[in-house]
Amino acid sequence: MDETGNVIIEMEAALIGAALSAPAEIVPALAPILRPEFFLSETHGSVFGAMVERHAKGAPANGHGLASYFNASWNTPINGAGGRTVGQYIAGLMGMAVPVMQIRAYAEEVRSSWGIRALASAAGEAQQNGAPDERLAAFFSRADEIRAALADITGTREAAGDTARALLVKVNDRMQGKGGNIGASTGFPRVDALIGGYIPGQLVVVAGRPGMGKTTVATSSAWQCATNGHGVAFFSLEMGRDDMAARLLADVSFKRDAGIPYSAIKAGLILTDAQFGRLCDAQSTLDALPLDMDYAGRLSAPEIGARIAAARKRLARKGQELQVAFVDYLKMVSASDRYRGNRVQEVGEITAGLREVAKREGVCIVLLAQLNRGSEATEDKRPQLQHLRDSGDIEADADVVLFAYRPAYYIRTSAKYLDGDPAAIDDYERQKNALELIAAKNRNGATMAETLFVDIASSAVREVRP
Repeated sequence: MDETGNVIIEMEAALIGAALSAPAEIVPALAPILRPEFFLSETHGSVFGAMVERHAKGAPANGHGLASYFNASWNTPINGAGGRTVGQYIAGLMGMAVPVMQIRAYAEEVRSSWGIRALASAAGEAQQNGAPDERLAAFFSRADEIRAALADITGTREAAGDTARALLVKVNDRMQGKGGNIGASTGFPRVDALIGGYIPGQLVVVAGRPGMGKTTVATSSAWQCATNGHGVAFFSLEMGRDDMAARLLADVSFKRDAGIPYSAIKAGLILTDAQFGRLCDAQSTLDALPLDMDYAGRLSAPEIGARIAAARKRLARKGQELQVAFVDYLKMVSASDRYRGNRVQEVGEITAGLREVAKREGVCIVLLAQLNRGSEATEDKRPQLQHLRDSGDIEADADVVLFAYRPAYYIRTSAKYLDGDPAAIDDYERQKNALELIAAKNRNGATMAETLFVDIASSAVREVRP
């Protein structure tokens, strides 16, 4: 057996070990994802099938229960286990148990491996008999059967009662003060209360005109979300490593009236020893966070989906769960050639594709987008949904649309401020650190705004003044 096969068998053993350690919790979690025939090891498949069958009947699915199922005693040698007894085999599996956070990633790897083996086998069988067109038809037929088997076991279907029951469990937890937000924390509790946090399967759009702080909101939210224990992937399609690193270091090290501008960090200018020490501490903080950065220049929605899946597996190997993916920003996401030249259709394809990725991967995708110039024509410059740039599909596909708006930006460029009007100067000083997040669309609650503290130079956003 090759190295890949050995890795898969080890994964299978780790999954069964976890199921044996906590059968009441793990077996029902694995049953919708795996079937006995998906296992490369026939012994592993038999044991898993027995556990699922016994659990469904309400019978013990632990080691002793399995021994009785196979009409064996604890000291009976088990076939295909290298001469080990039932007791030794089960103890070995339990010693390899995968952490709970990695179970789904391991199960999907085992399932995908079966699909690849089955397709390879089908290709080999198709070469044996018949005319070329018959062999090709036989292969396609078998490939369709394999795809159907995988689609049927992905866990996307369930009874309506099960769907309702799962929600009621969450609702009851929240009523008892146990569940917190429905989704991962944005890092800003009042915003969490407004939109329910970053909810798995949803598409959240954060939009604004240039200079409003979209990326500042995203980067600050990303690391604070990760600080709350949520796995985060950040796709920086526009800014490079140094730019993002400078923003993150400035934000994490931020202190009121002692912020370090990210531009100074990147350039290495006017940094004292004390400031450099703060940046080193910030780097250590970031090093410990489940925050995965990706600096690809341009990606399509399917490519983002593939990288989200890969990031989820990487975090799972560390015992962490990927819950949120930031994409900065929409203009840098590639569309297919299907609607080449029609930007409205391209944007619709992208947002629909990202929404599909969010649902399939079970993560919340936070997509940054620009607004058109329409908001500049309004009296107070506050954006509205019709100001979303390029396509109405952004509004249609998004579960939540948040507008970033900084009134001080417009006050500072007003004629009165430039002429030195005292009232305008006072207004600027009062609002220079105010950033409004306006929920213009919100499937999870009210359409209203929350005002946050922002220090643009330090790329820092906080719920209250530091």
